[in-house]
Amino acid sequence: MRILYKRSRIVLFFVCLTLYSQFLFAQDIQTIKSDIYSKLRDRRCTTMSLDKCDCPDAREMKAYIDALLEMGINKEEIFYKVAKKFSLNTILDKQIKLDVEKRLIKEVGSRRAQIILEPASFDFCQVSKGKNKISKLFKLTNKGSDKLIIKNIRALCGCTAVSLKIGKNKSPYFDTKGAPDNWQAQLRPNESGELEIVLDLNHPSVGMGKLIREILITSNDPLYPEVTVRIEAEVKD
Repeated sequence: MRILYKRSRIVLFFVCLTLYSQFLFAQDIQTIKSDIYSKLRDRRCTTMSLDKCDCPDAREMKAYIDALLEMGINKEEIFYKVAKKFSLNTILDKQIKLDVEKRLIKEVGSRRAQIILEPASFDFCQVSKGKNKISKLFKLTNKGSDKLIIKNIRALCGCTAVSLKIGKNKSPYFDTKGAPDNWQAQLRPNESGELEIVLDLNHPSVGMGKLIREILITSNDPLYPEVTVRIEAEVKD
């Protein structure tokens, strides 16, 4: 009886130890997860870190990171995989971004497409709803040494539309659905095109006050497969 009692205590001790270890592991994972979230942002939030955002893009990134953590992937590798899947622009920490950028450049080699937008954003300042529609042209250039393929251009709000002109070829205006699956545009190294963004001030989603809208561009740039162009305005009567 005494031996059985001792064995029970030993078993209980190991059960408690296992549960405590699992508790500490869960706490450690949560700390690591929070640290990773704080150094990232989703594709649409320009300043808010991932831990403070709960939009669909943020939830998608969090699910991806959580899955990597469950697989035992370390933090350094997670930042690399997130950048490769979503874009280097998702990394807020400057040093981590620089380290991942160096790794990606080494990986892709000297020949790569490189998308550059000038300007990256534009502020219309104060505008009247009576203007109906306003537009802005952005210069889109391939600064790389390989062909740049624009795979999709998509407005992120129904009040905006976007078109791309390369040479004499101008695309239709794309809305929140983006370009059709069979559409693409190409830019040779050092070739430029014009990205036109049109803002419909009479759209139901446009109210009085500060307005921020974005366009999402998907390409074969291995470092920045997705980039956003932002327009702002202060809407008045």
